[in-house]
Amino acid sequence: MDFLVKEEHLEVHDRGKWFYAYHAGTDQSAPVAFRADFDAVLGKDGSPGHFCGHDGHAAILAGFGKTLTNCPRSVFLIFQPAEETGQGGKLCVPLLKEKGIQEIYGFHNIPEYPAGSILVRKDAFACASTGLEIRLDGAPAHAAYPEHGRNPAHEIAALIQHVSELTQIKHRGMILATVIGAVIGSDAYGVSASSGTLRLTLRGSHEDEFEELVSAVKEIAMDLARESDLDCHIREIERFPATENHPVCVDKLINAAEKAGLVMLQLTEAFRWSEDFGYYLREIPGALFGIGAGEAHPHLHTESYEFPDEIIPAAFKIFSALLD
Repeated sequence: MDFLVKEEHLEVHDRGKWFYAYHAGTDQSAPVAFRADFDAVLGKDGSPGHFCGHDGHAAILAGFGKTLTNCPRSVFLIFQPAEETGQGGKLCVPLLKEKGIQEIYGFHNIPEYPAGSILVRKDAFACASTGLEIRLDGAPAHAAYPEHGRNPAHEIAALIQHVSELTQIKHRGMILATVIGAVIGSDAYGVSASSGTLRLTLRGSHEDEFEELVSAVKEIAMDLARESDLDCHIREIERFPATENHPVCVDKLINAAEKAGLVMLQLTEAFRWSEDFGYYLREIPGALFGIGAGEAHPHLHTESYEFPDEIIPAAFKIFSALLD
């Protein structure tokens, strides 16, 4: 904010947990927005670090703001928190309607692709996902007489099997269910377990199929609990929408990459990770794209990761080309 407020052509507005900068253009076309995230992730020792490159995203958007002095188009620069938990996009989305923004773009740096290459995909770019915590509660009993209690072990085992079967069904896009952990009972060897918790992460490249998967898992869990007289408690954790790009905006990205002389790669499938940019795309047309961080660059969310500054010019070029 301190960096941008010095630019006379920009208005900087503090919204508490996030902020935006605004450049008022001279033409009458609808405003366009660019988004950067600025949150960090925790390393092994519990200390935060920019192991996902969001510091680079924010630096690029701040630097891009300086270049807008004579831009005829009205531009909003959104600096968003909490992408890693899927909550930041929700905070910022109301700005779109409030300011009449009609189009939005954002990017993520992506290792394993040539440095500075532009990665685009029509349709789903990144998956919807949610953590799902399913707790089944029964009644304890002496381990010698388990029939006197209600032990949820069999139901949790059955639920894992059912979830696996759900993901084997042919779908239009990709769906995935990952068992994160399961805890049943305790270390009291004389007591039959009376409660258990299954933790899953569910993913889908298309919002409708993802919703069907989540609903099916919940329904199966509740049916199993009802049949065995168990109480069922379900909690969703860090839900993300699918990032489903608008084809017209992807075409604009392709044209911009060609105009800027950048290497452009069209992806054949969505990334399995999630991004809360999908909240913006539910409201207005736009697209999330990738910029290659280097084929041998360390993976995201690892302590050896650091944002590669050499890809900054590619981001500037494609942002500028989108405004031409």
